[in-house]
Amino acid sequence: MKRALVAALILGLCTPMLHAAPVCEMTRAVVLPLRDDGGYLSVPVTVNGQNASMIVDTGSEGSLMTPGGVAALHLPPDPEHRTMMQGPNGSPRLVPNIRIQDLRLGTHHLGKLPLGAGTMAVGVLPGSPMITPPVFGLLGADVLADYDLEFDVPHQRLILWHVHLGSHVCQQPPAWIGHWTTIPVHRISGRLTVPFTLDGLSGTALLDSGARSHIVSTDFAHRLGLTDDELALDPGGMTSGVDLRERQYHWHHFKRFELGGTAWTRPVLTVAPVHDQADMLLGSDWFAHHEIWLSYATKQLFFR
Repeated sequence: MKRALVAALILGLCTPMLHAAPVCEMTRAVVLPLRDDGGYLSVPVTVNGQNASMIVDTGSEGSLMTPGGVAALHLPPDPEHRTMMQGPNGSPRLVPNIRIQDLRLGTHHLGKLPLGAGTMAVGVLPGSPMITPPVFGLLGADVLADYDLEFDVPHQRLILWHVHLGSHVCQQPPAWIGHWTTIPVHRISGRLTVPFTLDGLSGTALLDSGARSHIVSTDFAHRLGLTDDELALDPGGMTSGVDLRERQYHWHHFKRFELGGTAWTRPVLTVAPVHDQADMLLGSDWFAHHEIWLSYATKQLFFR
């Protein structure tokens, strides 16, 4: 009888725990001022105690420091590491790395988020705004994917959130009031992609705050039936990526673009070669017109 009583008491104590709801906790890691200079989204950082700015690039797997930044910040080479860099033209090349003793997001005037020491690839940015403190590189998914990112470009702020999941089934929504759109995302090497439909054809879009516009791949445009001769009639020009190789682009009028139940009619989108795992890049102009929450923790995109 005593054994049965003990077993019943233990079972009674354990039962409520089996039905405990998963817990999601969010805490702000840091609130950063976010600049938009002609489509270049940047935040202030301190590198070894010195102020700088870096582009926020959700479309890049890794972070990058420019040769000008290496010289200005007196950063030593890292002989133990090199990085294989691939630009939009799909041509990989091996680049050197530098060592950073102390990287922090923010400046001494604001709250800082310490990231510690590390190594970073050295590469040239094809363009950047002339601002103070100067832009010396970009922050990629190797830094950003450890947080949930809340982009509020109109109010010039980027919030990094720590999300502590109590369960793998926990799907934490953003701390917003009102209506928003939710889309599941697919994560590849720290980068996030979402499905879209353009003129009735489905594709995959990369969430790329480092790109300055919506860029539809030339291959996808061909699948829509557009020929090179037809695209040549559209206005355009030449551009380049981190590989500094020029590529031609055109601005084309499409009929209908759909993303997560939201539709845009008669959009003018950039058509250019995209040698990536995506048919389209959702660039900084899309980020600038929406309040966006990228949840790396729960693999969701929220926007409104």
